[in-house]
Amino acid sequence: MYQTILKKFSEDGIHLNDEQDNFLRIFEKNLPRKSFFVDFFKKKSKKGCYVHGDVGRGKTMMLNAIFKEIKLSKCSYHFIEFMKFIHNELELVKNTKDPLEKIAKRIASKHRVLFIDEFQVEDVSDAMIIGKLLNLLSKMNVFIMLTSNAKIENLYKNGLQRDKFIRHISKLEESFVVYEFIGDKDYRLKNINLNSLKSGKDFSQDQIFDFIKKNFNFIGDLNKELEINDRTFRCKGNTKDFIWLSYKEFFRQNLAISDFLAICKNYDWFFIDDFEQNDDYGKDIIRRFIGFIDIAYIEKVKIKFFMNNDDIQSLYNGEELLFLWDRTISRIEEMRDINDK
Repeated sequence: MYQTILKKFSEDGIHLNDEQDNFLRIFEKNLPRKSFFVDFFKKKSKKGCYVHGDVGRGKTMMLNAIFKEIKLSKCSYHFIEFMKFIHNELELVKNTKDPLEKIAKRIASKHRVLFIDEFQVEDVSDAMIIGKLLNLLSKMNVFIMLTSNAKIENLYKNGLQRDKFIRHISKLEESFVVYEFIGDKDYRLKNINLNSLKSGKDFSQDQIFDFIKKNFNFIGDLNKELEINDRTFRCKGNTKDFIWLSYKEFFRQNLAISDFLAICKNYDWFFIDDFEQNDDYGKDIIRRFIGFIDIAYIEKVKIKFFMNNDDIQSLYNGEELLFLWDRTISRIEEMRDINDK
């Protein structure tokens, strides 16, 4: 497994740092390798893994690669998706004895491996469910793979009835490989360069949605309302990490520098599509876009334009703002160079 995954990463231009390489070696040594884990049920074998670290450290990238190589019945969820699934299942068995055990048996009958990405417990009802459920699954020999931004001791911090949650999680911790990814490289930059490839093709909404879902586990609804400085605007989608905007719609609105500053303070990543060219008759749109790039440049946010690389320069074909526009293109190029490193 180690050599196979290492080769695939290398082919994609990804070179693991020491922590990632070490984890992969530990995983291969302790965890599943054969058609049905030869040593999976031995007392010393690990029953799962909990990988934590800051965003962009490669946790999801690594466990996704491992997950793909496992040749057993398996399923993967984002934590939010998984809890929605569990709450739906609870509704089906709410009038029965030991409902969580029934759900665990149902999962264990179908899957030998469960991967939950971005494990984060914030709701008391989730806390009372998830710890017990994962312990039940582990006892039923379901191998559990978890990624999280938080250390185990910081999960559900200051939450109601946290002691019950911690009791269950502590049992899991004893039989899991617990590993921290550190470093300063955001591996999402491999997939999210500032501009798109020079394909000469327009991106469909489905392609953009799939792209964002893959890199940010986006499972929300499209076309949402966004509140900036006590005013409401439209966006195509957002989470705590990113916002997806329509150029044509967003920059037609009466936005000020204070609005751009507020939005850049709230999000690290911006995805923009739905472009249109403007001349001096549309200079207000261009002026707002220039103002946005100025703030984004200062705040060091990351942007991906869903358009052909060359087209960004031709968004403005007027004369009155040409000096400002040249500076904007220069800043966009500099931001792209930083993102590509």
